[in-house]
Amino acid sequence: MVQKNKGKGKGKSKVIDASLLIEGEVGLTTIFGIVEFPPASRYCKVIYPTSQDFKKAIDIAWKLRKIGKPVGAVDILNASICVNRNFLLATKDSDYENIKLVEPKFNFKLVK
Repeated sequence: MVQKNKGKGKGKSKVIDASLLIEGEVGLTTIFGIVEFPPASRYCKVIYPTSQDFKKAIDIAWKLRKIGKPVGAVDILNASICVNRNFLLATKDSDYENIKLVEPKFNFKLVK
């Protein structure tokens, strides 16, 4: 069972994107974060996608294409994992702003 992070994120569990793993942030990430930055596998808890996550990702991808703002598959999958679990995604990647346009349940924090 995934534990909730204390503090930031309004009580939601925080998922760390590869952009922050590279800088040494530790915690919960997706398998895609590990693929992008393998050293994080030594110190992070990993979430694996379910079939529901892939279904949500396809829905998000269709919506993004309809508005002319396609985003990379890994970003869409990370977002779908967070949406389906009501988790907050911490990232430095501004592409996630486009996902928020089509998926209002997606919560993320853009770190500068």
